[in-house]
Amino acid sequence: MRKPSKTSWKRKLLNVLLALMFLAGFLILAYPTISDQWNTYRQSRLISSYEDVISEMEPEDFTAEWEKARNFNSTLTENSIYGDVFGEDDAALEDTEYWKVLNVAGDGVMGYLSIPKINVKLSIYHGTGDDVLQTGVGHLNGTKLPIGGESTHSVLAAHRGLPSARLFTDIDQLEKGDMFYIHVLDEVLAYQVDEIHDMVDKDDMAALEDAMKIEEGEDYVTLFTCTPYGVNSHRLLVRGTRVPYNGEEEETSVGESMVQAVRNYYMLYLILGLAVTLLVILVLRAVMKPKDNDGTPPEGGAPDTGKKHPKRRRHRRHPGNKSS
Repeated sequence: MRKPSKTSWKRKLLNVLLALMFLAGFLILAYPTISDQWNTYRQSRLISSYEDVISEMEPEDFTAEWEKARNFNSTLTENSIYGDVFGEDDAALEDTEYWKVLNVAGDGVMGYLSIPKINVKLSIYHGTGDDVLQTGVGHLNGTKLPIGGESTHSVLAAHRGLPSARLFTDIDQLEKGDMFYIHVLDEVLAYQVDEIHDMVDKDDMAALEDAMKIEEGEDYVTLFTCTPYGVNSHRLLVRGTRVPYNGEEEETSVGESMVQAVRNYYMLYLILGLAVTLLVILVLRAVMKPKDNDGTPPEGGAPDTGKKHPKRRRHRRHPGNKSS
């Protein structure tokens, strides 16, 4: 039995390495999309669980929860910001009165936020700890709870630009007049964007406090995130003012959702990355493919010496030499 040649062995090894490189490249490029889809699924399950709990509550349960939440808000005469929103430690929240309000499922979810324009639907958690902000939206402790009412201003924070989840990545697409909605207990609160602060220095506490202050008689919610994503040196604040809700959230057109899906640049990057990876692999194989010009025969064949075999001369009989 003939042993494989060094050239054959090296070729197989090269093919294996190229396949591994392709697999690694594919997984790296696909990670943001796969991870974001997983987080979207996880959020949908959390929201579904929250709605299941709400559906089992009685009218008197809602009355009691609303009363607790309004009593809690009445203790806050002004919003307080304790240092950097994205550096808050929520380890001890479960021992506070804050944790007991709007926590009907006992998992820290107080409701969920929906932003139809950018196809976002995320759970709203108590506090802005790192674990919370990796997967959803956190309510900034020290600001009013997102339950609406006169002289309220609630602040909801989330990351953007994470490779594992989209979250508030596309929030810079919101413009004045756009809508977002807060689902809390048995109500849906509608807010229309009326003010945008797109570049506030993260250390300018005076500017941040002014943008998130409570105004007499007004009902505000501010969506808070870092910018530019990847740099995170400034803060982006999108404020909405309360408007009547008439069920319009459910009327978001299918066409708008499809357009938003196409805008998902993670998928575009994935397709482009796969195309480039395939192109590089094909080029490498073409350049590094060994040439069969060393005279090595195919398996089971004779060596090619490059010389032609001489033709045999055929002896012709003379016409006069006939046998009887």
